[in-house]
Amino acid sequence: MILRNNLFKIKNQEITDTNADFRIRFDSDNFVYKAHFPNNPITPGVLLIQIVAELLSFLKERNFKIKSLINVKFTAPINPIIFPEVDFSLDLSKRENAYYVKAIVKEKETVFAKISMVLE
Repeated sequence: MILRNNLFKIKNQEITDTNADFRIRFDSDNFVYKAHFPNNPITPGVLLIQIVAELLSFLKERNFKIKSLINVKFTAPINPIIFPEVDFSLDLSKRENAYYVKAIVKEKETVFAKISMVLE
């Protein structure tokens, strides 16, 4: 399942050679939140990882697959009713055929996740 334009929409983007900042808006009515969890929706961590991959695919206009997760730290849950919009800040470096991405998911001072991964 493609998450962009289903679970989330890109609201803003700022892009440089090595960084990309995205403001995204979650669809709190998405069926994912009805299962995870009824009356207390939480964005699953695995979907945050997939969103990072999709943002890189959107940015580079090609499909990427996750090769490896280097480090993943979830520090706070994202309830899409309380936090309908969050920022994904991606620090990018390319080595051969792969992109190394360090992502921080946050809203103002609240950090929800830090993700380091390799995509190709």
